Parts: sequence; C-alpha cells; structure tokens
Amino acid sequence: MQDTISNTIFYFYHVMPEEIRHLGGGFYGQVFLVTFPENRQVVAKLYRFAGLAAKEAGQLSVLAAHSLLRIPRVFGVVEAGQSHSAYDVLLMEYLEGVGAGDQDVSAIPNGARLRICEQIVDNLISLHETVHTEGFGLLDAETFCPSWKDYYYPIARSIVKKAYALHEKGQLTENVLDIFERSIRCFDEIFACPVKKASLIHGDYNTWNILLTSDKSGAFAVIDPYGCCWADSEYDLYQLDNANGKAWGLLKRYAEKCQLSPDFPVKRAFYELYTEISHYYDSGVPVIPELVQRQAKALERALSL
Repeated sequence: MQDTISNTIFYFYHVMPEEIRHLGGGFYGQVFLVTFPENRQVVAKLYRFAGLAAKEAGQLSVLAAHSLLRIPRVFGVVEAGQSHSAYDVLLMEYLEGVGAGDQDVSAIPNGARLRICEQIVDNLISLHETVHTEGFGLLDAETFCPSWKDYYYPIARSIVKKAYALHEKGQLTENVLDIFERSIRCFDEIFACPVKKASLIHGDYNTWNILLTSDKSGAFAVIDPYGCCWADSEYDLYQLDNANGKAWGLLKRYAEKCQLSPDFPVKRAFYELYTEISHYYDSGVPVIPELVQRQAKALERALSL
C-alpha cells in the first residue's frame, strides 16, 4: 500500500511523499496520513472495492453543506489504474483531533462531556432536518421512492439472502437465520408507521467517526460516512450506542430532543442486525459470532414486545 500511496501522491501532486503514517481502517479501506514537502499533509484513503472513493467524495460534499461540525474537504479521487494503483484512492483534508470513540468518558470533565454530547447530537439533528422532498434513495439516484417502506423492503430482502449465504459458509447459526426469517415476515408490521420525511443520514454516525479538539473540550468534525442517502432518520440511530456512545449519552439526548416513532425499539434492532450482516457479507470480513448473536437476540426480544 505504501507504493500505491507514493504513486498516487506523485500522480496528483507531482511530488514524492516524505512520510506515510497509517491512521486506521475498517471494513472497506485503510487510511493514511501523507506528509510531503513544505510540511503539507493530506489523508489518503485506499478502498478495497472499486467506486467507493468517488461515492464517499460525493457524500462528503453533500454532508458538508448541512453539517454543523466540520467535514473534511475532498481534494480528489484517483481511480485504480490511473497511477499504477490496485486501489481507488480518496485524497482529502487532514483534520487534526482526537477520536471521541477512543476516550474514557468518565475522565472528561462534566461540562465538556455535556457540551460534546450536545454538539454531536445537534449535528445529527441538523443532518436529519435536511429533507429531500422528492423521496427516498441514493444521493445520486435519477428517481426516488415516495415511501420508505417500499424503498427499504427490497434492500431488507437482499440482506436476508446475504444471511443465507453466510449461513451456508458456516458463519451464521440456525438460530440467527431463524430470526431473519421471522423478522422479514413481520416487515409490514414493523414498518406500519409511515416515515414522513426523507432525511439526510450519515450512515455510520458513531463516536469512532467523531473528532474532538485536541484539548477534548468540544466536538469539531465528522468523518467516514457510509451509506449516506435520503432515508428514515431513525436508520442512523443505533450507531449512537456503538463504541462508547452510551457513556456519552448520545441516543438518550437525541430522544430528549426529537420524538422517536412508536415502533423505534423494533426498528432499531432490525436496522442494526440487517445493516451489520450486510457489511460482513459485502466486505468479506468474517462474522464476529458473539456480536451477531447479541444483535439477533435484541431483535428477537423486540419482536416479542
């Protein structure tokens, strides 16, 4: 990957990097901080699958127009082959800060903790209050669906097929597959309450993707959207409890500021299990059995309420 980054930087900036430092990664790519002459710095994100760099560049552009917190500026996309690279690469602004998801929240002074919680939640509300009047769908779709239920059902059905495929590979148990079968049969009941607004969602809004200022006195930036689109705003919300989100009190504060739908508990469990299984299948990353079992049990309990 180091050679890929060097080739990409030379192709785009006509200079060779002086230092390349790995920042992290996830299901779909790896992120590096690149320093080149005159102490200029840029983030290079390498994607395992074609098309994701351009897609994220578009998502960042839309989010930047509506986010209260900073969104990294996009400098360019270099597709695989352009710079003798095996990867698509997104070049973007480096925002220096510390990850909210890496913090011991109990060690943050109470005033700063409450301020950070408020900033993270208010930013998400700002995104969700951005409404697409044409309906639900991908940001770059040519047509949109007026009904969230009608838009999301084929997606949910496709994820059930992914669950079957993972089961055949021995990565999902019969019990988890049974919960998929039961939940998709209950789809009309789970989503009986119409979603009235096609909201802008980040798609991966958890504290791993929130940056705090260096002194940890406030939140200042959001990174790494995935699946950003026009959707049910509640599709974003299970992520608020991920990482150390519960310790920050994010979902609790969101619910205090925005009324959740009566069927939110079951929708939340449905979205979490279905979305996470889709990520495992799409990325090829092996399923974490104990995590999926916990998510499946949560949906099973929600279905019985």
